[in-house]
Amino acid sequence: MNSDIDQEYHQAFYDDSDEDYWNYDDFMAGFDGLNLNNNLPGSSIPAPDPQPAASSFYSGYTASFRNSLARDSMNLDTRVENVLEYMRKQNLNLEIFMDAVFWGDPGCIRNHKIAHERAVFMRSPMLLSVLDWWWCPPMKEMSGGGDVMKDFLVARVGECLVEELEDVSSAELQLSKDPLSASSLTSVNFRDVGMHIQTKHAPKLWVLLQRLAWSPRKEKENSQKNLFYIILTVITMLAYLRSHNSSRLTMLWSIFLKACGLPARAFDALHALGITMSYKWTTNTLKQDTRADVHSGRALLGSHDNLNIPIASGCTLYVFPKEALLPPDISAKTKAARKAAAEAGPLPVQELCGDVSANQCIRMQARHRILHFLLESPAFADYRYANDLLFNAPPPVDLLPCGPDHVVKQHILETIEVDESSYEGTNQLMNRIWLEQMGWGSEEEKRCTGVEQILVWAGDQLMVDRIRGPTCYRHDDPNSFVRMEWVEPVFGWFHVAMAFANSLHVQYLRTSTGIGLWKAFETLSRKGLLKQETKGVFWHHLDEALWHVSEANFLALWAEAGGVSTHAELVSKTPEELIVILETIYNKHVSHEAIAHLENEVMEKQDEVKRQMMMMSADLLPYFKLHEAIRLGDVGCIKDLLPTLLFRFIGSGNHKYVVEILELLHKLRREWPKELWTYIRRHCWLVNFTG
Repeated sequence: MNSDIDQEYHQAFYDDSDEDYWNYDDFMAGFDGLNLNNNLPGSSIPAPDPQPAASSFYSGYTASFRNSLARDSMNLDTRVENVLEYMRKQNLNLEIFMDAVFWGDPGCIRNHKIAHERAVFMRSPMLLSVLDWWWCPPMKEMSGGGDVMKDFLVARVGECLVEELEDVSSAELQLSKDPLSASSLTSVNFRDVGMHIQTKHAPKLWVLLQRLAWSPRKEKENSQKNLFYIILTVITMLAYLRSHNSSRLTMLWSIFLKACGLPARAFDALHALGITMSYKWTTNTLKQDTRADVHSGRALLGSHDNLNIPIASGCTLYVFPKEALLPPDISAKTKAARKAAAEAGPLPVQELCGDVSANQCIRMQARHRILHFLLESPAFADYRYANDLLFNAPPPVDLLPCGPDHVVKQHILETIEVDESSYEGTNQLMNRIWLEQMGWGSEEEKRCTGVEQILVWAGDQLMVDRIRGPTCYRHDDPNSFVRMEWVEPVFGWFHVAMAFANSLHVQYLRTSTGIGLWKAFETLSRKGLLKQETKGVFWHHLDEALWHVSEANFLALWAEAGGVSTHAELVSKTPEELIVILETIYNKHVSHEAIAHLENEVMEKQDEVKRQMMMMSADLLPYFKLHEAIRLGDVGCIKDLLPTLLFRFIGSGNHKYVVEILELLHKLRREWPKELWTYIRRHCWLVNFTG
């Protein structure tokens, strides 16, 4: 050793000979976690790429020796043989020598020169090369330490992965102080939890599971499966099996699957696999959670759909912000309003037709929808006046507020083996079972419910009918609870939209040889739309087809009214010119006045094809507006559409929804006090789960 290196050696190591140079994390960082076992015996094993040395001293120290070897004529194998021969003279072999150098002898541990050489080797990039040769020598006839290395890796890698799993359990999967609170249950983002585990808490465990799940060929060929959530689930199961306190995601899966109606036996099977909590725990948790929120003194809205699935009759409670509470005297006010409405007689026909201002709003919104069919077309993708003020949407009539303060929470009541599609089943659920689950089952609670409360219950038309039926039969019963005066059933607008689409389907289907939707469905190759179906995806496909047919129809009207052969020619028009064309389209091709004018023409001048297209265009626009009003939360626009919906259902022969619309119009104009009407319109027609 030359004097410069000798001096640097003493400065670096004289007072630090007992330092633990073995850092397992640094060592493992040099391995390719996805490629630990690809070097089979007999394969050509390339030397690993040089790793950056821990310091310039270590690299310079070894480099000086390598340079000396290059200048000398003696071969390296001769030098190694000489060293081994000298070791034998010292009664040493390679095994004893290696054990002594690497912390096998107390004297060697304290010796500064030995500590220096040990430190250089442990920080050398050649360490990985040596381990590679030990794992799998480059020639078949050579004996490697593969079996010993495997046992070593199982033990040491196991320690490393256990440390990562414990870190995951404490950092990401540990239960909070109040794990069943609404804030805790709704604050979990599976994607964020998985990313934290993958990148921060257990990167080696994640890579190992990924390697086990996918072969290199599968990784290249796969285009559909996503291992992210599978690996997250496996890690969650492992953490839960080690400690029940690490059940943050396991608890969420349990509550979700219970709400989906998973049978008890399937639940227990998943619990045995470590995927969910036990069925008993989940059931008891849901009971406590629902009752706690019901007892919190907040406004409620109940809903259910009429199903007859074995052991799966369930109900959802929507818990509103406290500001939505009805006044304490709402029951008395509602009874007084109903009595006054009964004395006033039926609604006059004029009140069923809507007012002038509402009709004007509907016309403005229809024009805007026609305009947007053009502005959303590919030809207008780069229209320079797209943001012109003339193209602004008309202001909403009564837009619901949004934000964190207006989030509505859902709570699922227990599933009960009761046929809720019958009057008797609905009576059991409404007057006994669900009240008991909500904590209103005592006689005193029932008395307070009948005298003081109004509970709005939403669902489809059949649900409303099943609730309204018993109230009619019990009108002479002795108290308001038994008469069910505390329940105010309202239908859901999603079912109204479906009924609206079905009525359009009945009116405009026609035949394959003439005009109508049948011909359009065949042209667009839309199958399964010729016969109405309640189950499945019929309404979804019908709704999509109605949008496409209308888009084509209105774009054709834009070309006709604009006097052009392609829509690209309209791009040169100014906003003012497009508005003039829009007025022409609406007044001459869409409005009811244009249809009446065409029908009043003499028979020879009437165009039946044009008349049918004008009628379909005029009828589709309210359907689209109902869609947009529901999506945006414009309950004022929904109210303005009630007369249109009434006459739509009268014309299509849907007498059940005719009754529902008439009931709603009568209640909002005569029966409901202002507080109840405002409450239903603002909180029960549409609900917001995200803010």
